[in-house]
Amino acid sequence: MKTVNTWISFVVICCSMTSCKTTTLLNASFEADAVGSSPNKTLPGDPSGDELAYVTEMEPRLKVQNSPIAGSKALHFSLAAISDISGHQKGISFKGKSTDLTETVWFMLSGQNTNATSNDVYMDLSDGSAHPIARLTIKPDGEVELTNDNTYATSTNIGNVGSQVHTIIFTTHAGTLKYNVTIIKETGPAITVENRNMLTTNATSFVNPARPTISVSNQGVSGAQIYAIGNVSISKKKPSEMP
Repeated sequence: MKTVNTWISFVVICCSMTSCKTTTLLNASFEADAVGSSPNKTLPGDPSGDELAYVTEMEPRLKVQNSPIAGSKALHFSLAAISDISGHQKGISFKGKSTDLTETVWFMLSGQNTNATSNDVYMDLSDGSAHPIARLTIKPDGEVELTNDNTYATSTNIGNVGSQVHTIIFTTHAGTLKYNVTIIKETGPAITVENRNMLTTNATSFVNPARPTISVSNQGVSGAQIYAIGNVSISKKKPSEMP
């Protein structure tokens, strides 16, 4: 099995090639951001129209740092002290450019969860207009869960990433209300789940054209936990080396 860093390198190379530019909806790598700064909401390079979204109050928690996850930098999502804000604002959203959501869309995110004690990391996929596709949760012990329905009351355990660097790949089919997810780790077999039901149960509820979005959040108040994000991409082109 290829290492996580090999997969990440493939994604970065693909997004820089002309053949991928026409299908790439978002490409965020943080290499152009200064170490110690909050990430630039306007993403450089192709494609045009993709962006990061977060409230000003979150800036102390979102800092670009030197990191070997992908390239030379990563976005560290910490639990630094911030003013009191509502729960839905305690995150960052990666918003792709406008596209036809009825076509297959791939979401990819590389990350690493460290120093976790009691707080969950949430990853929410949506159409960019509050209609959910999926929620993946990384528990403090590295257990990974997928939320079962839009009541958010129950979830299914699908594996464990521990504190390893990992790449999460969602394959979404809004027209059929189904998605697949693959998680590639530094060691051990990949975690693979297929044919999961989306959280939105009526395809006509999705906004279309949509801005496919993956949001990362943490409801923790304080602590040493850091979720490092190496890079994120959203694309209508399947990675050619994807299992």
